Amino acid sequence: MTLPTGDFHINANGFIGTLHIASVDPQGNVAGTLTFSGEPTNHLNNVAFWNDVAQELTFIRVINPSTPSTFQIFTGYLFPANHNQPNGPSHLAGSFQAFSGTGGTAKRFRFGWFANHT
Repeated sequence: MTLPTGDFHINANGFIGTLHIASVDPQGNVAGTLTFSGEPTNHLNNVAFWNDVAQELTFIRVINPSTPSTFQIFTGYLFPANHNQPNGPSHLAGSFQAFSGTGGTAKRFRFGWFANHT
């Protein structure tokens, strides 16, 4: 199963938005955007990878390029909504690491996220 292109409805620790996968090249580089409601769009170009064998998507949400403490690192895994329809609707689920600039602390820096392909 390859990473579907198009829009995923994403929920990242209660923040709702759209994860748009524009393309995945043969080397696994992902182009797209991540937009949470009421926030500027984050571009995933050059900061996102797809591992087809592991069915794993990893990307960095760069909120303020000059302040690394505002970066968030997302990792999620693709799976079918119904195992009887492996080419049907799919989901991503995983976690992200947040640093002090986005609410992370030494005691809590990992948060959950999931996304549904539309």
